[in-house]
Amino acid sequence: MELTEKELIAALVAEASRIEEDALHSMKGHFNAGSRWENVHLFLGIPGAVLAAWAGVDAFSDSPVMTAILALFAASLVTTITFLSPQQVAEKHQNAGKHYNVLKNRARKFREIDVLSEAESELKGMLEELMEQRDALNSMSPDIPRWAYMKAKRDIDQGTAIYQADKEVTK
Repeated sequence: MELTEKELIAALVAEASRIEEDALHSMKGHFNAGSRWENVHLFLGIPGAVLAAWAGVDAFSDSPVMTAILALFAASLVTTITFLSPQQVAEKHQNAGKHYNVLKNRARKFREIDVLSEAESELKGMLEELMEQRDALNSMSPDIPRWAYMKAKRDIDQGTAIYQADKEVTK
């Protein structure tokens, strides 16, 4: 079945919209997850540092039991940080979110500008590149926890991800 130029453009725009929507949800989900893991790092790291310092000061007192307890708690927090690697997990999610943001912006530009100015033969290749970028990101990004995705979806559904310029256009 041969598509008319108008039908082809509509199909390309629809697919670019899907890529843009996927990228938006993934971007926000990764940023939500990254933020949570940063909080885990702080929640474990600050008390661990305080307890280690306190144990160090207490080592000069006449209370070896208290020093041992403080050192044990500090060691368990540091061990938990080492095991979970919350800072590294946060960084992976933040980086994935940034890459999805780039993809989202490229898909929006394709949908809003490129389809108006590029030749039909160029558009197919450009869309193919967007699809390949999305697939690559999907395969190499960490999984988004369900709670982070649901928060992203809620925020998007409430309109927090819409540019003011787009809100003015839809009025």
